[in-house]
Amino acid sequence: MARSERGRGRGRGRSTRVHPYPSRHLKEKQEQQSSSRATWKVVPLELKLLVFEHLEDSIRSGKTRASVCATVCKEWYYYFEPYIFRRLTLSKKRVGELEVMVSGSRRQFVQHIWFRFERSVKPGVTPLKIRHGFNFLQLNATLFQLFEILSEWPKRSEGQPGIALELTAFSAVDPDCSMKDTVPDELKGVDLTVDSEPLNAIYEKAPSTRRTLTEHESSQQYEVRDFYVHPMNHNSTTLHLPEVKLITDLTVRRQMHVSLFRYYVYYMMESLPNLEFITYEPLALQYRRRTNYRPNCEVVRNITTKMPSSIRRLQVFEDSPDIHGDGTWGRQPNDIDGSLGRLVAEISQEKEPEVISMSFIIDAVDFFSDFQNPQMNRPNWKLGWLNLTWIVLTSPVISPERKDEIPLLLVSAAKAACHMPKLEIMELYYVTWNHGAIFAYVHDGAGSNLYWDSTWEWSFPPDVISSWKGVADVHGASVFEHEENLIQRTEKHGRGWNGDIMSLLRTKTTVVHPITYGNMMDGCNFM
Repeated sequence: MARSERGRGRGRGRSTRVHPYPSRHLKEKQEQQSSSRATWKVVPLELKLLVFEHLEDSIRSGKTRASVCATVCKEWYYYFEPYIFRRLTLSKKRVGELEVMVSGSRRQFVQHIWFRFERSVKPGVTPLKIRHGFNFLQLNATLFQLFEILSEWPKRSEGQPGIALELTAFSAVDPDCSMKDTVPDELKGVDLTVDSEPLNAIYEKAPSTRRTLTEHESSQQYEVRDFYVHPMNHNSTTLHLPEVKLITDLTVRRQMHVSLFRYYVYYMMESLPNLEFITYEPLALQYRRRTNYRPNCEVVRNITTKMPSSIRRLQVFEDSPDIHGDGTWGRQPNDIDGSLGRLVAEISQEKEPEVISMSFIIDAVDFFSDFQNPQMNRPNWKLGWLNLTWIVLTSPVISPERKDEIPLLLVSAAKAACHMPKLEIMELYYVTWNHGAIFAYVHDGAGSNLYWDSTWEWSFPPDVISSWKGVADVHGASVFEHEENLIQRTEKHGRGWNGDIMSLLRTKTTVVHPITYGNMMDGCNFM
């Protein structure tokens, strides 16, 4: 019973006359009521822990709010206080209140900060006028303020997790049909930093067919097109951010304003020396006229060259609306000359991450170029990814039009895999107009297996099988098997691929952010 209800119950039916010495009957009745009423203080410790564990699971899955649990009593408040401050959502205004809201020991509880930046649009203007300069000035000041505050927070004790910083943006004129700064219904309130039923279920979600836009929605998309393209030249001054050692995870996930942060990733990488996880999901735009302008490649180049040795996972997903809508017309990676792919391969051997996931921005052919025939180009002492467990790459070679090039790619990948002693999964995939395919090498305690799934008939050639049998031998597998599967298309796919290839990946959790994946599977991938 709530405290207010108990208070009302005590006053009901009482005489207005005060008895300084209660009668024996009344005293006995009060003692009986007191002995029959269970209180939290008398609950055995084992039961308390069971209640707390149940509520913890409920909080992580978004079914229960920690702030509600904390109001029960003082003991509950102290227990659930860390959950109240574990994840913070900040706007421009609330960044200024951060020092007051989170002070003292509460700073140790913070593990995730989601900063949502509202972009300014000049009202009453047709077509829409975006205040690029004003947005940059505001974002410069707010990011500096946030980094300055976090730089003064005390060092975490050994074993305590750092802080994950997630950056997104939105505006008052975002069309409903766009991939806005929104969270799928299944993930609202869910703690994405820990395993939970809703988080795991989102990756099991079947893809929905992307619907056709109405004439009004198409007009809205056209009006806000400038939101998607980051200006090449702006008047922002050089931004020097304070060093923040507490941030160990940087996420810039897919949303229609993702290009706004392209300029800032460079400066943030310089100020975050302890990064372990990097998630960057830029929007892929085709620059037909400015063929030498590849801003996404420049950002990823900066990320790769500036990532610290503490890095554990590098995740880049250059998403295009066509990839999960009507397919792609043979879109080539933005890394036209292959230099970025070769750079990622070289630096990742030196920094030794555990997971590499690079989708669509580079070509796997370039990543494995040192292992192509007739010989490897780099000296043996510089070859190897000693800590790598998962690697996921894409290549336009994986298509029915270029299937004759697939064996060379897979043999090169096998030679590289021999220098990955801890490898558990390698996946190479791609999607083209009306087609998709996935190659997978999976190694576990039961042995090593090769898988090929595609929308067209294809089988492993003998040289590919023998090359990967050598990889299995390096990994000490007692069993080596391979299989090929034809993906059966259904009427729901329509003419385009509609994202099904993404839903078949074993490594979905390391390829794309769960919020991004949920929105894509809902058919919300319009710019």
